[in-house]
Parts: sequence; C-alpha cells; structure tokens
Amino acid sequence: MNSSNSAILIGEKRSITRAQFLSLLETYNCYLKENKNVQLSFHEDEGQIVVEGVLNISWGVHQPIRLKIQDEKQVLSYATLRSPEPSGKRGMTRWGEFDDLCHIDEMEETKQETAAEDTKDNRDYDSGTLKPYRVQDPVEESPVLYRTMSDASLVKKRVKSKTAAERQSAHQHRCSINGHFYNYKTSIFTPIFGSVTNVRINTRMTTQEVIVQLLQKFKVENDHHEFALYCIHASGEKRKLKESDFPLWERLLQGPSAITQIFLMDRDEQEVSNDVAQYLQLEMPLLKIILDKLKDEENREIQRIVTKYQQRKRNITQQIHSKNMPKTETTV
Repeated sequence: MNSSNSAILIGEKRSITRAQFLSLLETYNCYLKENKNVQLSFHEDEGQIVVEGVLNISWGVHQPIRLKIQDEKQVLSYATLRSPEPSGKRGMTRWGEFDDLCHIDEMEETKQETAAEDTKDNRDYDSGTLKPYRVQDPVEESPVLYRTMSDASLVKKRVKSKTAAERQSAHQHRCSINGHFYNYKTSIFTPIFGSVTNVRINTRMTTQEVIVQLLQKFKVENDHHEFALYCIHASGEKRKLKESDFPLWERLLQGPSAITQIFLMDRDEQEVSNDVAQYLQLEMPLLKIILDKLKDEENREIQRIVTKYQQRKRNITQQIHSKNMPKTETTV
C-alpha cells in the first residue's frame, strides 16, 4: 500500500491521508514562516503521527474566574529567585517566570525610604525663603496600567500612602492571571473577551486535557468541567468541540488564519449553525424584514396543515355517519 494514501486518525470516525496531512502542515507552517516559534512539528511514535506546537486560545468566558490565592513560588526567598546580574529593566510576567512579585512593593519602598533619609535634612527648609516646608497631605494617584514588551506585564501604579502593615497584607495575597494582579479578596476575574493566550500541546491531547493545562498555567481554581472549547468562524458560526476531539488537529484542519479561532467559553454556551450565522452580519432593518417574511410563511404553512386535517376530519366523520345510518327495507 502506498504510504501517501495511508489513513491518519484525527478524531472519532475522522481521518485524512498522509498526503493530505503533509500538505496541510506545509501550508500551516508557510503561513507562519515569519514566526517559527508557533510553527508545528511532527514525529512518528509506534507508527502514529504526533503533531506538536503552540495552540492559540482566546478567552470568551462570561462566568467569574476564581484564582488560587497563594502561589508555590511565594515560599521561596527573593535572594534565591533574583537574577545574578540584574538589568535596568525589571520584567514582570506571570507567576514564577521572572521576578518574585511578592517583593515588588518591598523593593520600591526600600528605595524610596533610602532616598528619603538621604535628603531629609535638605528638605526641612526651602532654600529660597528659608521657611519650613508645609506638610501636604499625600494625594492618592488613580490606578494606571503600564505595558511592557510582554503581554503579561500589566502592573498597577502603587499608592505610597499605605502603612507598612497594609502593604504587607496586600502583597501577601496578590494573585495573577495573564499579567493582571489583584488582592485575593477581589480575585474574581473575568478576562477581556477575545484576548489571546496559548498553550503548547500535541495531537494526542483531548479537549478536556487542553482545558486542564490552560487552567493550570494561569492558576485558575475553577473546575475544568465548567468550560468548553468552541471553534468560532468570522461569519459567526460557533461549534462546540467534543470532549474526545483533538484541538490541535482541529487547528491544523482550519489553518492558522484568524478567520477561525478557538475560544475557551462557558460549557453551556449556545452553538450557532452556519445557516443561522449567515444572517448575523445583516443590518437590523433587513433582519426584521426577513423575520416578517418567515413569520408570514410560517402562518401560511400552519393554515395549510390545519385546512388539510380539517378536511380529513370531515371525510372520516361522513364515512362514520354513513355507516351508522339505519337501513330501511322496502317490500313490493
């Protein structure tokens, strides 16, 4: 048998030939030739093709996401985690990837306290008027988000009017998801719809296994059965992946283009068929006209069926009546 025509199982009752697979893989990687880190690779294991690579998943959940309060990295000291050659730019991403975020406030406060002690004597009097400085109430600054080169590096601008005890209490319970940091008391978080993350998987991992890996990556406390993966087309079609499906095979079949995206959504999210999706892009006035026509067509069909069965009912009633009529005999 020609190896190019041998079947490769890609799901329940689904298969493609080896030639089709190689063509799909070549097209996929050619589209992503500028970013080799997200290209797919494959190898054979016991005669089976195993594809590996990065799968982009968009957030589409509506229910609140609960984050784990403590991270295992927090038990380590900052001296153990810090880089031996610190650079001028301090990167902040997800838990444990770079700096230990538990000590961010301490580092900033230590620098400010040192600077304050060095300049304390010089700030007691105004050099121009020799009058003491007026003590001004600290003005709290509104939270501002700063973005670094990493998409997971959004950090709140700190308010410096808190006491040391308040700062200690706050940073002990800080949590993170995709770079956003919150106190554990408000760690309920709903990601922005459509924001993209990714996980490295292979074609042996089912839908549920991919969801579990994604939740573990971001320290999400919710049960993985609360979520599902959906393929959403630009037309509006929304199809739920089965638990036994293999998302990476689905991605390869759909191609790398953003025309079709894979979303993590609530398990009970309603699917949208292609027939319905074709109407979603229309303007509201046109949709209203279509609905009115469908309603008229429905009423005509209802009336036709009612008339049909009313006629049958009359025919059956006449037959029953004719059979029940008494027969009269005539004699000559």
